[in-house]
Amino acid sequence: MACLKKPAAEVTDTLREEYESIAAPDLESEVSDSDGPECHSGPDLTEGQKTVLTDFEFSSEESSDEESEDRLSRWSKGDSYWSKYPPQSETMASSQNCPGPAPGSSVETPKDAWELFMSENIIDAILQCTNLGGLRAALAKGKVWQKITKEELKAFIGLSLLIGVERSCDVPIRELFMDSLQNPLYRATMSVGRYQDLHRFLQFDNKKTRVAREASDHMAAFRNVWDLFLINCRKRFIPTDCVTVGEQLVPFQGRCKFLQHVPSRPTKSGIKIFWMCDTEVPYAIDGVIYTGRQPGEETEENLAENTVLRLSNGLQQKGLNITMDSYFTNVPLAEKLFEKSLTMVGALRHKNPHVPPIMKPSKLRALHTSEFGFCGKVFMVSYVPKLKKAVILLSTMHTSDALNETSAKNKPEVIQYYNRTKGGVSSVKLMAESYTCKRQTKRWPMLLWYNMLDITIVNSYTIFIAQHPSFMGGGHNTQRLFIKELVKELVMPQIHRRREESPGLSMIILEAMDRCGMPTSLSAVYSELQEQSCQNRIRKRCYYCPSGRDRKVSKFCSECSRPVCKDHSHMLVICYRCMP
Repeated sequence: MACLKKPAAEVTDTLREEYESIAAPDLESEVSDSDGPECHSGPDLTEGQKTVLTDFEFSSEESSDEESEDRLSRWSKGDSYWSKYPPQSETMASSQNCPGPAPGSSVETPKDAWELFMSENIIDAILQCTNLGGLRAALAKGKVWQKITKEELKAFIGLSLLIGVERSCDVPIRELFMDSLQNPLYRATMSVGRYQDLHRFLQFDNKKTRVAREASDHMAAFRNVWDLFLINCRKRFIPTDCVTVGEQLVPFQGRCKFLQHVPSRPTKSGIKIFWMCDTEVPYAIDGVIYTGRQPGEETEENLAENTVLRLSNGLQQKGLNITMDSYFTNVPLAEKLFEKSLTMVGALRHKNPHVPPIMKPSKLRALHTSEFGFCGKVFMVSYVPKLKKAVILLSTMHTSDALNETSAKNKPEVIQYYNRTKGGVSSVKLMAESYTCKRQTKRWPMLLWYNMLDITIVNSYTIFIAQHPSFMGGGHNTQRLFIKELVKELVMPQIHRRREESPGLSMIILEAMDRCGMPTSLSAVYSELQEQSCQNRIRKRCYYCPSGRDRKVSKFCSECSRPVCKDHSHMLVICYRCMP
């Protein structure tokens, strides 16, 4: 399938020949009338007949001029002709797939849905790399590295999500753990020092082999985890009959080889990610991180076109439509997607070489009018929403110039379809940013990790709600409640393990655990400690002082519960990092 194309000189000659063929009979008539009766055959013409013939000659000449101008205005600089008449061809059959969670994606709890995307292979890879990095750093300083367990890593992720759902990303970590007014889950799960160590040494690849991999990939420090995540996203959901392609600029101010500077954006700079999302429900199907020119490669041409083709390779369904903005849309891309049994609807810039003059903004065009053009399988429409303005759309899905006659603005059907389907990526970004867990960091892998957690929440929430639509009554704040339930499921195993393996926990930590809903056994221990604390308030004679001194004290040994004075006891000083 290709558009009708001719060289510009040949087009001009063809139009000139058509004009001469139309005007030739008129020219012969004019010559015959001026040369007298002997120069023509047939009956003589009266004066009135000559006048009528002259009017017909001028009207034919004017109509041919208008037709020629209309033809010229439909040729673009890209040598493509956009006819006003639709082709006689059949439309592509729409997708017949049943959208929603893919087979094998049945879930019962928020944690089940979350683990569909944050699978065990991702957790194991991060766990192994983080332990290697922490051990290497501890040996360099002559210290001992406490190995991270899987429960502890998931609890760390749960606390990161809790920070996001409480919108406390700008609150210092120490304040979250040490302030009694904060959520007790922080203090009950792990110490503030342990959380900071995990945040500092969290790694996603083997640092020893990173240099060799960076020789061919700028994103080597995060590539493995990112690819595993995208595999889970593609196989866990069947999209509807339309998907949307768009971009996300993740704000970042640190050092990164593929950092993008966009002065027109409020964030000015960041890492650019191209997403393919479903149109009907918020779900990220696939994504591509823009890494610029890779080492040893030439600068990539047609970046937008290649990005859409790369994202469409992951679509297993045929007959789907892809909606995109003017950054991606062009005629060659529409033809390539049509060859892959995919249609396209997208906005087009009026400076695009394939846009003919008749489609461009003009002060001569009336308000709320439309121009249509057909070139092979590609359909173009230009609509005037305001005077001297024009909205141009390209489509391989629509084959007619239908208008919405019920609307006062007479919008074409293509524009209404584009307005309905263009917000797929925006919906995912809005939900991800509502409870984002991104904290300020100078490590770009950590930034991508936070962003991946946000997208994981959106996808897992969509999968869970599709199977449990009445979750928490089906209110408007179900996403927040979903995250809170997920946080509890992630941190509670670590709280239980900490309680069993650390019997000497302080009263503050035990109180935090009790507020988090620990089992009855812990509540009994807490009650016993409370009773012991009340008994300690009664002043008793020091166990080691002579009875004659009769020294009454209110301090008791934490091991044997004997009353002791300051001469027979020592105060233990411990920093917040060493607190159990």
